Amino acid sequence: MKIILNKFRNFNHLMSNKMHYLIGSSILRIFIGLHIMFTYLIHFAQRNEIWGPNAFYSFEKCFEAYGFTSLYLFSDSQLYFEFIFISGIVINTLYILGYKMRVVSIINFIWVWSLYQRNPYIHDGGNNILILIMLYLIFASLGEFFTIHTESRSKEKSKVTIIIHNFSVMISMIQVSLLYFFAGFNKAQGKMWTHGTALYYILQVDEYSINKGFTNLVIDNPYLLVLGTYSALFLQLMFPILVWNRYFKIPLLIGSILFHLSIIIFMGLLQFGVIMIALDLLFITDTEYRKLYKFLSRIYDKFKLKFRNIFNQKLRNPTI
Repeated sequence: MKIILNKFRNFNHLMSNKMHYLIGSSILRIFIGLHIMFTYLIHFAQRNEIWGPNAFYSFEKCFEAYGFTSLYLFSDSQLYFEFIFISGIVINTLYILGYKMRVVSIINFIWVWSLYQRNPYIHDGGNNILILIMLYLIFASLGEFFTIHTESRSKEKSKVTIIIHNFSVMISMIQVSLLYFFAGFNKAQGKMWTHGTALYYILQVDEYSINKGFTNLVIDNPYLLVLGTYSALFLQLMFPILVWNRYFKIPLLIGSILFHLSIIIFMGLLQFGVIMIALDLLFITDTEYRKLYKFLSRIYDKFKLKFRNIFNQKLRNPTI
């Protein structure tokens, strides 16, 4: 009983003493904003055909299915649609910049939810986890780093604010861990994954192959196919366990980032891959980010000094 009480006190102190994962959550905010902005801008010329009053998924059918659950379904006026769409871009820009996040994060969530509700047929799966995480992060302090609005960092935070932020981030991390586990669990039910051949069949699908020549390099190598299949399965099943271990966390996150980079490269699922990489980065603590920054700064300083010496030597002796 005493051990349980001590564990509870330690957890309570951890969650209420100071805000954690501020850098990771700020980086995630930027990635989420860029993910959404990509959706807005890449489809900007076709916005009317996708989300407008005369879109291929008609206003009437969408309203019948979802009712007033989207701002885009409040009116079939073209002018109203343009206002909602353009204002969404402006709001999302403020979100990326970290301006007045307590208000902007709520408004941006409503606008993005409305966009996804208006036409759910054009997404690649990354939007499902994105909208959930956006909801959780409404309660987090996302504007502490990489922001144009720096007032909040100078203010002393109340205990309630600290607890709400930490629980918001913790729930987001648990959600990601569950996503990985159940994705791996579902894979493990299939014979192709347990036999190590799933990757071969995935890369044969033309809709998810952006470069056949590049893909064939993997398809023609049975060792890579088996390694890739079992690595993906192991990573997803073990993620919820190993990501909390300080020794295994960083190698696991590197593996996960490489896994999603391969999804981007081989399958062309850019937005899905990017948002999953951003969610991986959330698990890195502020202390670890600062250590990484110092490490990269030292490497940069060494290279800068080396090139400066080479440049100065050439100036002194042009014949070298």
